Amino acid sequence: MEYCNPGLWRSIVPFFTVLFSFACVCRGIQVRLDPGPNYGNVQMYHNGTWQRACLEQFYYLGGYASHVMCKQLGFNTKRNVGMRQTGTHHGLFWYTWIHCSPVDTNLNQCYSEPITNRTSCYDYDKARIACLSDNETRVDIENHNVTVTDGFNFNTRCNVYTPQTNLSYHWNHNWKNLFYSGRYFSGKGNRTVAGNWTCSVSSNGKTLGSDSTVINVIYPPKRMQSKIIYAKVGDTVSLSETDVSFPSPETFTWRRLDTNSSFVRSVTPPVMSNIQQADAGEYIVMIQQPAYYLTPSAPAYRGNYSFGVQLVMIRIPYPPSIQCEEIVRVMNGQSRTVECKVDSYPRHHTMTWTLATTAGTRTQSSHKDTYHIVNASAGDEGNYTCRATNNLTYPDGQVETGTGTCVINVKVTSPNGGRSGDEGAAKRASGQETTTSSAVWGGLALVAIVVIGLLVAVIVLVIRQPDKKETSPLR
Repeated sequence: MEYCNPGLWRSIVPFFTVLFSFACVCRGIQVRLDPGPNYGNVQMYHNGTWQRACLEQFYYLGGYASHVMCKQLGFNTKRNVGMRQTGTHHGLFWYTWIHCSPVDTNLNQCYSEPITNRTSCYDYDKARIACLSDNETRVDIENHNVTVTDGFNFNTRCNVYTPQTNLSYHWNHNWKNLFYSGRYFSGKGNRTVAGNWTCSVSSNGKTLGSDSTVINVIYPPKRMQSKIIYAKVGDTVSLSETDVSFPSPETFTWRRLDTNSSFVRSVTPPVMSNIQQADAGEYIVMIQQPAYYLTPSAPAYRGNYSFGVQLVMIRIPYPPSIQCEEIVRVMNGQSRTVECKVDSYPRHHTMTWTLATTAGTRTQSSHKDTYHIVNASAGDEGNYTCRATNNLTYPDGQVETGTGTCVINVKVTSPNGGRSGDEGAAKRASGQETTTSSAVWGGLALVAIVVIGLLVAVIVLVIRQPDKKETSPLR
């Protein structure tokens, strides 16, 4: 790259400007437009690389330079304009000062200073041009990346380069139902206005063109925030997001609350894959983000850290699971409560009891997990079936009905331990048995008396019979 400086008088005295315009040639200045082809940010080629051009006071003094650049790029247009840009931009820039005269046709003929490297470029130094034909229109927002601290004011402007008149401006948020009218767009930075905005320009009802910008609102993470995540078994769940603050958090530290597990640290939001029922519970996520502040010389200044805490509750819907006693005994005339213990999420909204007893079948719906048997009788004996129902709502909006059942066999017993249903028959059988038993025992007693009488008679006869040896006569 060669540089030349034809002297201060060339930029002051028009005569000498014309006289020396071809006398000093600065060779090798190559430019291109981004995105192009006939408008965009000016990029310069230097030291083997293309970088955005930052030209001293370009918006005020770059009128002739814009014409020269368009000619050098091959556009035979007369409406060649430098498009105003506001806000400080950061990045890699080639910085110089270029001054062209009305007769220059190539940047190599213009005055320029040595090119240096910079990492920021201020409002009126940013080189952005449009090479427009006579009837062509170009809509261009002054700042395509607005950064503002939460609660502070911002403003930008929608510029139109057109021969048309009677212009109207319409701003709208790209995905929120927000609208704004007017060339100037200003407001207070908050999460509502953050996002992409488009400025559309029309003339007499005919759309001429549009341009877009993004509004970034710097805000720290909330000090304390809670949320509920509904998931299905097998899902992948993210415990946090990158948009909980702007700029995005640097680190996430998290663990489950109801366990003794250690904290896990990551630079991305924590994610749980293939989630299972056992993963349902409460988690704590601590978010760390560097605090940023706007300054006159930079869009954001990194200061101390700010922190936020999220309490995340993972809920996995599942159908009712019921536990109950298989057999329940209740004495005749007594009262008893039978119960079905239900485990479900969300809680069941209906409990239906179906009673299949000796008195018939009946169904009763309620919200109670218990059924009360009052003054039990034989008609209360049978199978008591409890059926719980809940609605399973999943993250994708799908709703299913979950059910669970359990059967309790109720037996009604009499006070002596027998079953109440056989009580009458037992009494009748008992009477018959008593009569039969009495007759039998009466007969046996009579036989016993006869036998005893005979035995007594035999004994008496034996005692009274004289001993033959003892009663024989003496000789």
